[in-house]
Amino acid sequence: MLRDSFGRPLTSMRISITQRCNFRCRYCHHEGITESAGEEMTPQEIRRVVSLGARFGVRKVKLTGGEPLVRRDVVEIVEEVAGVRGIEDLSMTTNAYYLAELAHELKRAGLDRVNISLDTLRSDVFSWITRGGELERVIAGIEAALEAKLTPVKINMVVMKGVNEDEIHEMLTRFSGRDVVLQLIELVASDEDFFRRYFFDLDAFEEELAKRAVAVHERRFMHGRRQYQLNGARVEVIKPMHNSRFCAHCTRLRVTADGKFKPCLMRSDNLVDFLTPMRRGASDEELERLFPGGGTQEGALLQGGEGWRS
Repeated sequence: MLRDSFGRPLTSMRISITQRCNFRCRYCHHEGITESAGEEMTPQEIRRVVSLGARFGVRKVKLTGGEPLVRRDVVEIVEEVAGVRGIEDLSMTTNAYYLAELAHELKRAGLDRVNISLDTLRSDVFSWITRGGELERVIAGIEAALEAKLTPVKINMVVMKGVNEDEIHEMLTRFSGRDVVLQLIELVASDEDFFRRYFFDLDAFEEELAKRAVAVHERRFMHGRRQYQLNGARVEVIKPMHNSRFCAHCTRLRVTADGKFKPCLMRSDNLVDFLTPMRRGASDEELERLFPGGGTQEGALLQGGEGWRS
């Protein structure tokens, strides 16, 4: 099993399959990537790096972007990853704009569940946040995901001061009684001015949730985050900034769209390129040494100092 320099097991792999996106959300941190990606990995290359990760104990894979559904071969990618022995959970983050047309096909290909970005139920606010997105298409995508049993559907709601913090209860009501988990997310400081203007502290709301909850479940291997069960609703609060618990419980191995290991969401100075040697004919054993703890100079870099973090 892969372990970072802090002894944490790396059991999940988060793979950006593209940096392209049909939205331009104002708060987007682009998975911590600040430069344009090179050539995207093929479905077969994605399968190969997942297979190598599975040898080391990776059991969960999340396909991310950009927007994964803009790739015309996204169903093939899902089929390739789902076919890897040892992978027990395959999920995807999406803005759901194209999901209504693809939900059932993705399910048949082997996708287990989806995380869907939805910050508001007001069309004008949605258009402002996404710079032109259509709320109705996203709602249709959510309904299609529920119908296709890509569940539990997790709704990612980035809460922003003066924008949508007054919609939390409405979101809870809208999806109560369905196979949905509402994830309330604090802003990540990818843009300092935007962060200062719109950051909304969720501490007080989480205290309210704790008082109202009929049950509380702590997800040990998901940053120690708590899931609050209300009457008919499930809610999680995600606080990625200034939160030692978020990093302390990280089990993720990140992969960029152009084939690099990315140790930390908030760092881009220690990426390790595995796609170049892969395309030059590197053996599995040579590629395995690029994983943390693999024994090469690159592997040692990933273990040392700040190490592997979320």
